[in-house]
Parts: sequence; structure tokens; C-alpha cells
Amino acid sequence: MKLNKLKDIKADEFMIFASLPDMGRVGGLVSSFLSQHVKTEQVAEITSSEKPWVSHADGVVKSTSDIYNISYDKRHKLLIFTGESQPQDPGELHSLCNMLLDYVQSIGKVRRLYGAGGYLREQLTGSPRVCGVVNRHEMKKVLTKVGIDPVGNEITSITWFNGLILGLAAERGIDAIGLFGEIAETNVPQPLAAKTIISAFSKLEGISIDTRPLDRQYDSILEEIQKKKEPSKFGPGIG
Repeated sequence: MKLNKLKDIKADEFMIFASLPDMGRVGGLVSSFLSQHVKTEQVAEITSSEKPWVSHADGVVKSTSDIYNISYDKRHKLLIFTGESQPQDPGELHSLCNMLLDYVQSIGKVRRLYGAGGYLREQLTGSPRVCGVVNRHEMKKVLTKVGIDPVGNEITSITWFNGLILGLAAERGIDAIGLFGEIAETNVPQPLAAKTIISAFSKLEGISIDTRPLDRQYDSILEEIQKKKEPSKFGPGIG
């Protein structure tokens, strides 16, 4: 695993939003949307090539690597970490989290770290809510102030990157908040859950973010699902 700095930055105090795809790809949708819809500049990337497999195409194999992007919004003093996948090996996952935290602490004082992900509620009705967790008891009032309910006690663990990064941040004295959007489906991207998380983050930090593109993304997903359900207009044939 290797960190490549593309630009040196320093900040007296800044915040981080770090999340990766999980159930319904919610964590990845949130971080990638933020990196594209606030004014960011890529400042670093982390490359992980420690895979127990290779890719294959047309009889040829080659080594596989994952690239995680780190961008910075100077206006809002916001660092965003995003990627297309999660490490599947626990050791690699710990290395990724610690490499990210080492890097951000080299920049300056981290005011707050945010994470995000999907919150599976199979009996979900109506618009999805966002629920939250904190890594320090005193921070619960931050969520209460803006009307965010805590994640239910039926959840006893939050796995992989979107959970681990919150715990490792606590070990380094970094305050962190995890925002989790309700979903009823895990295998289809859930942009409405991502929208609720971004709206909650916007309220917490006073940053105006237009989430309408996520509504359009949701409409496109519904159209694709409907197309797959519709029977073909044509029978077997040639030509």
C-alpha cells in the first residue's frame, strides 16, 4: 500500500469526510457526490496492490490494484476520501485506515471526521431517515441538536471501513460522526439514502449542497429496474 502526495497542503483546522461503498453503495455514493459537487482539488491518492487475485481478459492476466482518491475543498476546509471498493482483507483494511489517518494528521488539526453508510431496515416505508453514531459520548448532543436519531440498539457492530475508521479516529483523539441512511435493498445503489446523509451533513456544517442530481439518479435506477421487468416485444428470430 502506497500514499502518493500530488500537492502539499496545510490547514490550521479542517474536517474530513471518508466513506467507501457498502450496502446499497451508500458510503461510496456520498463521498463521490461530495467530491464532485463541492469545489475540490485532488491532493493525494492511496494505491493498494495487495490482492490475492489477478484480473483476466482474453486469456491474459495482470495484477490488480485499487486507487483511493483524496481531494480538498479549500473554501470549506473539507478533505474528502473516496474509492470504488473496500479492502477485503482485514489487515489491508487496517493499513488503509491508518495510512489515511497518518496523512490527515500530517496536514494539521482535524476538527471532525465524518463517515457514512447504509442502514438496512427491511420494513422501511416512506422516505429514508438518517441515523447517527459518535465516537465520544459527549458528542451525542451534536446529533440531537439537528434532530438526528441514534442508530438503534439492535445494531451491535458497524463493520469494515465505514465503521472501523470511526473507532481508529477515537484512538487518536479525533472526534468522529457516522451518518447512516436507511435502505431496504442492499444490491441496488441507494441514492435517496445518500441524499439524506448529505442533507444531514449540510445541516451539521452549514454547507449548502444541491442534492437534486441524486433524485435524477434515483429516477434512472427505477427506469432500469422497470426495463428489466418488462417482457421483450420480440420473440426468437434471426436478423
